[in-house]
Amino acid sequence: MTLTTMRSHMFRVAVATALLALSAASVAAQPGSSACRVDLEANDKRFEQTMAKLESVKNGTQAQKCEAYRSHVKIMEQGREVFARCNTGTTQRENVGQMNDSIGDFQELIRRRCTR
Repeated sequence: MTLTTMRSHMFRVAVATALLALSAASVAAQPGSSACRVDLEANDKRFEQTMAKLESVKNGTQAQKCEAYRSHVKIMEQGREVFARCNTGTTQRENVGQMNDSIGDFQELIRRRCTR
């Protein structure tokens, strides 16, 4: 597997994981909590925006990609906090775990490809 193929695969896995966690969390939001509903809806919007940003820079410069990766990590960290607060039990563990995995993947990508 070439480095380009590995990066492409890692990117697709991280994106799929983030989308899976987002859709699962939306279904699992506590129906009685208007704050969680609002926060989960805001998460949806942030994830849509960050996914669009990642897609828009896939053929961009390395600097553009690195900026998008760093921004994506911040969005996932925010999302992880919402999932931790607004989910419970297995759903919470799975969603927070998926966010942690995706954050780790992108941090590794940043470590390997991006310099400050």
